[in-house]
Amino acid sequence: MKSKKVSIRVLVPVMISASIAVCVISCMILFSSYFSKYFQKNAIEKVDKQKKFLVQNLETEIGSMNEWINEIYYQEIKKYDVGSTEFEAKLKQKLLTESKNIYGIGLYDGDGKCIWKSDEFLEPENVNAEATAWFIQAKNNIETIHYGTKKLIWSKKANILEVSRYVEYLEKGTMKSGVLLLEYNMAPIDEILNQYQNQKTSYCYFLDAKRQLLYHPFDKQIASGLYTEKTIQTAFTDKNYVMQKMEGQRWLIEQQQIGYTGWNLVVVNSISSLATENYSLHFVAWLTLLLVGIILTFIDTLVFRNFTEPIYRLLYTMEKFGTGSYKVRAKEKGVGELKNLIKHFNVMADKLEEQMEEIRRNEQEKQRMEKKLLQSQINPHFLYNTLDSIIWMIRSEEYDGAGEMVSLLAKFFRISLSQGKDMIPLKKELEHATSYLAIQNIRFKDKFEFQVNADPNLLNYLCPKLSIQPLLENAIYHGMEGMYEDGEIEIRIYEKEGAIKIEVADNGPGMTAEKLDYIMHNKVISSKRGSGIGVRNVNERIQLIYGKNYGITIASELDEGTVATITIPKMEEFDET
Repeated sequence: MKSKKVSIRVLVPVMISASIAVCVISCMILFSSYFSKYFQKNAIEKVDKQKKFLVQNLETEIGSMNEWINEIYYQEIKKYDVGSTEFEAKLKQKLLTESKNIYGIGLYDGDGKCIWKSDEFLEPENVNAEATAWFIQAKNNIETIHYGTKKLIWSKKANILEVSRYVEYLEKGTMKSGVLLLEYNMAPIDEILNQYQNQKTSYCYFLDAKRQLLYHPFDKQIASGLYTEKTIQTAFTDKNYVMQKMEGQRWLIEQQQIGYTGWNLVVVNSISSLATENYSLHFVAWLTLLLVGIILTFIDTLVFRNFTEPIYRLLYTMEKFGTGSYKVRAKEKGVGELKNLIKHFNVMADKLEEQMEEIRRNEQEKQRMEKKLLQSQINPHFLYNTLDSIIWMIRSEEYDGAGEMVSLLAKFFRISLSQGKDMIPLKKELEHATSYLAIQNIRFKDKFEFQVNADPNLLNYLCPKLSIQPLLENAIYHGMEGMYEDGEIEIRIYEKEGAIKIEVADNGPGMTAEKLDYIMHNKVISSKRGSGIGVRNVNERIQLIYGKNYGITIASELDEGTVATITIPKMEEFDET
């Protein structure tokens, strides 16, 4: 006993220390997570502001580009005849005025033939303009401006952009349609993007509608194969930004489309470089939390070392009770409120166990009553109809048939009673079913034929009594309706995937989905033609006995017949309780 006290005195402080250590570590993790998210949020907002600034400048530049091409169209091309001297003079004057931004101008007719071009215009005359992307896009989208690809001018070591739009021009007094191509100098766009810091850990790049690079701070390294941009595919997601891990670092990637141009600006930043300045704050916070944890460990060990044993005993008992061990009780040891707490827990456990036992008994009784109720739902119409048929056969001097029906009816009700048993062997249930079919066949003057194919190895297993007859009723009264001496009903019993399958198949006209739903979901039907045991009742009784994985399924197609299947497990003994 003494050694036990020493063991607890050692164990409890260790557990308390471990708990506090876990709390401190959790606080550190939560703190780090919170501040990491906070700093990351700030970094994202900062980068987003820089991106929006670049986007605003780019959209302003593109707006100027649109103004130039529209101005050339409306004030020169549409106003003057292309063959006049005023036309050429105006365009050359415009080109001279905007020489910093516009490198060349070309005008093409609807067939792609060059009508007029400036001296510095790069697009060759022998190129079939009608097959180029800028021509096709401009011609097919007459209300929009098309922004094409980037080209390099080797002589001036400068890049240009092809910008085109649909136009209507005047030639010899006739208005015709064509395409205006503007070769735009990319230097203003490069100047805007060069304002970003553009280091290895923080840079931006510019893509056209086909995701080809229009601008990249590391163009020369990319051209020489020394650098590959790996973020292009990642940037195009549904989110405003993407976090991606590359080369041992986490990267923040933001992308935004520029107006309706199809161009996209992508900003890439290393999160590690953005968060470096916050490491010292993390260190101070962690050190503070560690000191607090040490102090709390010392205080908690002094206060709780003499009170933890009954608490942990009660906790252990509660855990066992929560896992289903309802017989377990806590030892009533301790002082003051602690002992009172343990006592009240035991009282509560006793009452809860009594209530659960009562609920269990009530549920079992409810299931037994439901099974008996479902089985007892047989109305006398079948008996009346059969006796009526026997009387008519005797009056018609068909004594052999009447005698056979009396014998079959006796066997039918003998098996139906089965000494009050709810579960009978499949062999007896099959005899009951064949007796019923034989009676009905005599009544209906051989309107149908029936056969039984059963696996003899399955006939000793148990099944719920009166399970097959409702399916046979359904086959006769629904499947044989309208049939004359060519009806067929077959009972098949076989094993599949460890379960017993009992099928009742007929070659009748089949049923619609609405009729199937009616049969499967309606309660007992007091029919003057049948026994009154509904298919739904049998299905519910099987599921009450075996569970929801078993029961009845019906498959039917119009003009193809119907197959009803009972699925039950292989069971040799059955306990009513």
